[in-house]
Amino acid sequence: MQGSPNSRHSADKLLCGLFLLGSLLLASFSAGCGSEEPNPRLKDVPIRMVWAWERPENLRFLDPDKVGVAFLAQTLTLQAKDVIVRSRRQPLDVRRGTYLMAVTRIETSKERGRKADLSTDQLRRIADLISRTSDLPNVRSVQVDFDAVVSERNFYRRLLEDLRRRIDAKTPLSITSLASWCVGDRWFKDLPVDEVVPMAFDMGTDETRIREFLSKGNDWNEKLCRQSYGLLAGDKLKASVDASRRIYYFKTTPWKSGDLDLIIELNDE
Repeated sequence: MQGSPNSRHSADKLLCGLFLLGSLLLASFSAGCGSEEPNPRLKDVPIRMVWAWERPENLRFLDPDKVGVAFLAQTLTLQAKDVIVRSRRQPLDVRRGTYLMAVTRIETSKERGRKADLSTDQLRRIADLISRTSDLPNVRSVQVDFDAVVSERNFYRRLLEDLRRRIDAKTPLSITSLASWCVGDRWFKDLPVDEVVPMAFDMGTDETRIREFLSKGNDWNEKLCRQSYGLLAGDKLKASVDASRRIYYFKTTPWKSGDLDLIIELNDE
């Protein structure tokens, strides 16, 4: 999520695409499975969440009894042997009692001579940095945003396993997901996470196929994806959005009073 949770779709698009079409066709025979049983770690996470990215955000208009905030706490960039840390620098104003989820964005350098090593030292450093966000004031859960390409997936899996061991056993661990992972590239089906948030927007070359897939009433193939959606403000997802699932809303400009009501109304039409 740079600029948006799904400013993504880089190196491994071709490989993902090979799985996608066949999986979309298969899914038409197994759609309508519905939401899975709720994870007890997620019971206190609000059914509506807004993402607050790296910009000043005054969210005091949100009702803390109804809406939570997933805020960008830091961006970690892996460059050669280094982990470059950019902590949040912009103010975030919320009402007392607002449910807060700390989000860490992970990026990896692909530049020649600076390509990320994906070393064990980097893994441990990142796991430590992310686990510390769970100790930020009023934070109750942790989310990781990493567009892992094929060559990075084993590293990501090991990272999440390490992170799960480091954070409190009761703390929810959420990750964002490319929509293609949820319909045709199910590499993460057994990851040690409580929630996978499929980004149902800005889907790159898969956009048309996935929107058509969802518009026909199909559900995500991967059951971990059947607990939530990631939606973009102003984007009408022509699909049956299960109102019982958690929805994360993203906006490319600062939030203001009334925005969320308009977005919910748009997607409930």
